[in-house]
Amino acid sequence: MNIIQEYYEWKKTYDPTPPKPNKTYNKFFWWRRYQEHKFLPKMANIFEKAKNGDYEVSPYWKQIQYEHYFEEQELEKFRTNYKGSYENRGWAERDVSKLFWQRRKRLLTDAERDEQARWQLLVKDLKTCFGGDEDTIKEMFESFEGTMVEFITAYRDSRNLPKIQPVPKF
Repeated sequence: MNIIQEYYEWKKTYDPTPPKPNKTYNKFFWWRRYQEHKFLPKMANIFEKAKNGDYEVSPYWKQIQYEHYFEEQELEKFRTNYKGSYENRGWAERDVSKLFWQRRKRLLTDAERDEQARWQLLVKDLKTCFGGDEDTIKEMFESFEGTMVEFITAYRDSRNLPKIQPVPKF
C-alpha cells in the first residue's frame, strides 16, 4: 500500500467534526459561533489566570479551522440540492462560500487582536509579579517548552527572588 492509499484510508476514519455552536445569534458579532473566554479579574493570582487559560492561544484559531469544516458541509448540501443550470453552478457555489470567507477573515482579525492582547497581559502580569523586562520574557518564552504554569514558575525561579519565609509559630 503506498502513501496515497494510506492517506485515503486514514481520511475515512478521521472525524474532524467540531463541537456544535452553543451560542445565540449576536448581530454585532455575527461571525463568532462560540462563547468567548471568560478572563479572571485583573487582581487574580497569576497562577490562577494561567490555569484558567487567560494566557493560552486564542480560541479563534480553532474556530477558523471549524469554519472550513462548516463550509465543506454547506457546499455538499448545496451541491446535492442545486436545481439551476450547470453554467451558473460555479457562481452559485461562490455565493455560498463567500459568507464563510468573510467569517474567516473577521475571525482572523479577532484572533490576531486577541493574541496580542493575551501576550501583553502575560508580560504585564509577569513584570508586575516578578519584575524584568519584555525582551527577557520574550527570549525565555520562545525557548521554553511546557505549560503556561510551568513557564511562570520557571520565570519566577530565574529571577532569583528571595523566598518568602513562613511566619514562625510561637
